[in-house]
Amino acid sequence: MRCAHINPSIAKEQSVKEHLYSVAELAKEFSSKISLAATGELMGMLHDMGKGTRKFDAYIRYCAQNPQDKSLKGQVNHSTAGAKLIYDSFYNTADRLQKFTAQLISLAVCSHHGGLIDCLDLRGRDKYTERMKPDEDILYDEALNYFRSECLETNQLKDLFAKAAEEIKAVITHINQLNSSAGQCWFAYGVLEKYLFSCLIDADRYDTYLFMENKARKEKVNKYALWAELAGILEAKLSSYPQESKINGLRAEISLACRNFARNGSGVYQLAVPTGSGKTLSSLRYALNHAQECDKDRIFYIIPYTTIIDQNAREIKNILGHEEMILEHHSNLIVADDEEEVVNYKLLTERWDSPIILTTMVQFLNTLFNGGTQDVRRLHHLANSVIIFDEIQAIPIKCISMFNSALSFLAGVCQATIILCTATQPLLETTEIPLKLSENPNIISDVYEKFRQFKRVDVIPKLVTGGYSAAALKDFILDRMDQFNSLLVVLNTKNSAREVFNELKAANQGLPEEKQCQVFHLSTNMCPAHRLKALQAMKEQLGCGKVICVSTQLIEAGVNISFECLVRSLAGLDSIAQAAGRCNRHGEKERGDVYIVNLEREDVSKLVDIKKGQECTERVLRDFEDNPESFDRDLLSPQAMARYYKYYFYERRTQMNYNLKGDNRGKSLYEVLAGNKEAAEAFHSRNGRPADLMLKQAFKTAGQEFQAIDENTTGILAPYEEGRDLITLINGECSLGELKRYLKKAQHYSVNLYETDRRKLEQMKGLVWLKDKTILALREGFYDEQMGVNLDRKPLDFCGV
Repeated sequence: MRCAHINPSIAKEQSVKEHLYSVAELAKEFSSKISLAATGELMGMLHDMGKGTRKFDAYIRYCAQNPQDKSLKGQVNHSTAGAKLIYDSFYNTADRLQKFTAQLISLAVCSHHGGLIDCLDLRGRDKYTERMKPDEDILYDEALNYFRSECLETNQLKDLFAKAAEEIKAVITHINQLNSSAGQCWFAYGVLEKYLFSCLIDADRYDTYLFMENKARKEKVNKYALWAELAGILEAKLSSYPQESKINGLRAEISLACRNFARNGSGVYQLAVPTGSGKTLSSLRYALNHAQECDKDRIFYIIPYTTIIDQNAREIKNILGHEEMILEHHSNLIVADDEEEVVNYKLLTERWDSPIILTTMVQFLNTLFNGGTQDVRRLHHLANSVIIFDEIQAIPIKCISMFNSALSFLAGVCQATIILCTATQPLLETTEIPLKLSENPNIISDVYEKFRQFKRVDVIPKLVTGGYSAAALKDFILDRMDQFNSLLVVLNTKNSAREVFNELKAANQGLPEEKQCQVFHLSTNMCPAHRLKALQAMKEQLGCGKVICVSTQLIEAGVNISFECLVRSLAGLDSIAQAAGRCNRHGEKERGDVYIVNLEREDVSKLVDIKKGQECTERVLRDFEDNPESFDRDLLSPQAMARYYKYYFYERRTQMNYNLKGDNRGKSLYEVLAGNKEAAEAFHSRNGRPADLMLKQAFKTAGQEFQAIDENTTGILAPYEEGRDLITLINGECSLGELKRYLKKAQHYSVNLYETDRRKLEQMKGLVWLKDKTILALREGFYDEQMGVNLDRKPLDFCGV
């Protein structure tokens, strides 16, 4: 017997044959969701063929007896043998289908330990063929003899490959029918490769996990019964909501329309509804009923910001219960008080194997486009699911082409149902690489009428030449406060918010007592616990006294709060519409006032999205002034938003393919993941012949280059309330279990800082390392009770940390 794994805790061995058959069964199951059962089975049978040697058997036994010795890790190449068998047996042929099938399978098999390799790298070097003809001794003949005698005979291999080729033929035919250009087809073939790779990775890792943990496979949930139960719970909850007011009645109409639309088949649809119309629960109502109607496996909520995940997850869990069925997955979440919980959470987040999953746009994009093996492992679970994108307009502009093509694959090939939710629908179907919407894609059929009925604000441009100073904007705000009891100011930068807040705070102190306001500040320089406390204090004060809140954009999405008046710094019309959703949100009065202003010192030169948005909004404002009837006399109407996106997407049309930088300037990630033409031309130029490859994508390079958001941030623990105690506790003597509990709490007292701010604090000696330089904390004196992280404070003399 050749050994694949050894479980030292129970002294049990798993043979190579057992592992291959188990992985083949799992991969077959996963791949069958897109009718590629034989393809998945064959990948599983081949993936660890290289373990069938005496050398690997000795290696695995040595590692089990010497767990502390990591020196031999990775020195035995066992992932190439199975790929080479397919390559040698089926690749060298004039039959393009056979060649294509062989490359799909062999590429997944040879890459299953380090991530998909490049077929051609960006310099035009043939990495695929190089991998299929390794220079090193992989003991191929010995591994092949073991495989043929113990696992799969030659005739069985040929039969299984023939079935796989027929499956691939059907999928390719379908892809070709779905796409209108060769480039889009090749991109889709690349996504197909990633899907198969995901099936293999998850099958391999999951079978290994079950054996090493001595666990049986988790019982499958009766999804139909679960969806029926959860839909019933939600229906009962919705029926208990009051509907007397006009706004609540309109929300009920939208919710009912979502329920009725759930009977339609799988596709790509839009839920275009005004802000404050209850789209979270309406889309959940749709998803639960559609999942039951169309036998879907899971429901995904893809959300742009981690702060909204917390709120939406709480709302959904409070209504549905069944918390064990709902997974929150985002990078900031630290869980578990014991090791088993850590392992279980890690497994769930790597697999996305829960009926309802709430995650971020960053995690979704990483699953599709990041390199390595951890993120892509989740991809196959998107098949046959309901995927709801909340605030779809937040998709990074550079990712639009790749996003559109990937969604078209998920809907067209994987039978996923895609719902694009927002009040400000971007025109994704009009771009160079368009998203293919279903016929009659609008869940709400009378979109224009619903926006008219939901109209709760008047948008009033108040732009001035040169822009307002902080002092002038303060005067403008206080003038409005003679008419209103509450006013929200939303600005584009933290510096602007700080300056205007300080102006208002100082002026407020000099007002007569009857005119004085409670002045609040919100920004991402405040930790979540601080922001939550400020929001709660605001909500308690609203309706009881005069309130002004000065905030950055963080308040625009996922915050259920209502002010009588809004002042919004000039931005994209989509952002202005989102901010307007915090004004007269529940229709407390006939109309709320939304003023658009400009600031003289608000520097957005490095914030390209905001700057371009400002320019396009100004064009719409001019168009509106010339012909308001064409916009239904409403700057937040669907017509106005369509005009805005027409301008915005045209302005940024050259940036949607994910342009690369540095040495790869002039190339796009979309092309690298499609035909990779420049690399193919470089190969031809160097070798005098075309590359003998079907797939030419540079998968590894693309995975390394991909970054969903441009700027990385670092979490800094802040000395705010309980955060002070946590800094002391984490830096003191504590057990591993205690440290995990402290870190779980610390997420509520942490601030994510960009590199420039972090470096500034380091120069000011405002940061200190905790726990052997594993956690960064902010020193006392650098956190303000109103402003959060203070980047202007001079260092003081400190005691303690």
